[in-house]
Amino acid sequence: MDRPLALIGRKASAHLGEEIAAAGFTPTLALVSPSNRTQQTWSLMASSFDGCELRTVDDLYETHVDGLLEVLHELGDEDTVVVVGHEPTSSAAAAYLAADESDTDALKSVAHGLSTGTAAVLTFEGPWADLGSRTATLTQVISGRDVD
Repeated sequence: MDRPLALIGRKASAHLGEEIAAAGFTPTLALVSPSNRTQQTWSLMASSFDGCELRTVDDLYETHVDGLLEVLHELGDEDTVVVVGHEPTSSAAAAYLAADESDTDALKSVAHGLSTGTAAVLTFEGPWADLGSRTATLTQVISGRDVD
């Protein structure tokens, strides 16, 4: 819970925010685990997303796919949301949500687990309460890890 990011993690987090923004995504809400590392990750990513609201969600720490879905099902009218959480839940959730039309390379990436400093991008049309197994499209995995 208290472990900080290493220097490479800090660089990768800042770069990940830049890469997500460069890909055209502008989240309006960030759901972030209360752990020190995830809070630091978001803090470094946030400079790429003006006006994005931070919501620290205690239930994201040591959760599972169903726990993450419970959090997401409570969202209202949010359009684009970033979740800064933990492995193996993040990759397991991406795989669980990914429908047949998902990107093959992205599916392979999440099957092996998401490395720190990476993000799985999923699209979903409909109310958050309807998000479930195979209802979203995994479009890509974005990495911020190509830093010195």
